[in-house]
Amino acid sequence: MMQEWDEEDRITRALEDAPSVTVPADFAARVMARVPQRKAVGHRLLLRQRTHYGRNLMLGGAVLLCALLITVAIGGQSTATWRLAEWIILVQLAGIALWYGMARRTQAYR
Repeated sequence: MMQEWDEEDRITRALEDAPSVTVPADFAARVMARVPQRKAVGHRLLLRQRTHYGRNLMLGGAVLLCALLITVAIGGQSTATWRLAEWIILVQLAGIALWYGMARRTQAYR
């Protein structure tokens, strides 16, 4: 039993004793000398036209949800299932509106 405790103490001391780490003074200069030089970034981004597939699908989905919401509101019955369907559609529409608003705020879709 005592031998187990001594062994655990020895392992604990070995794990707790952190080795001393010294970084040479010219370490950063040597690393930077090995890194290749960055190439100048061209202005090709200005010549390429950005695509807006995500935005277009998002707006199309919002239109589809609005049409579905109107259809459910007009043709639906006043049961709990239809009310739940309306709320689900409204929450999805609010999610798309929030997503679109946040995307426009970060200028991702301009």
